[in-house]
Amino acid sequence: MILGTHAIADEFERFAKSDIPADASTGQHADMQRAYFSGVLLVLRLLEVLGALPEAVAFEALQELRREANAFAVSQIIIGVVLTHGDTQ
Repeated sequence: MILGTHAIADEFERFAKSDIPADASTGQHADMQRAYFSGVLLVLRLLEVLGALPEAVAFEALQELRREANAFAVSQIIIGVVLTHGDTQ
């Protein structure tokens, strides 16, 4: 076995320690765990789909996914700035 039987669970635990508040309820922790594992399952499915596509098409699809993910990341930064400093517009 290359990664071990609990590689994803181990990574979730590292994530949980740094990103889930200590006072989060058991239900909130479980929700975060479901979301984390759902994200892993989505990535695995995307890898299967991309692997079945011709290389140029897979590259274009991967770029589309990257743009979508980057747009989300930027939106989170903007939200954080607005919440921290207020909307100046």
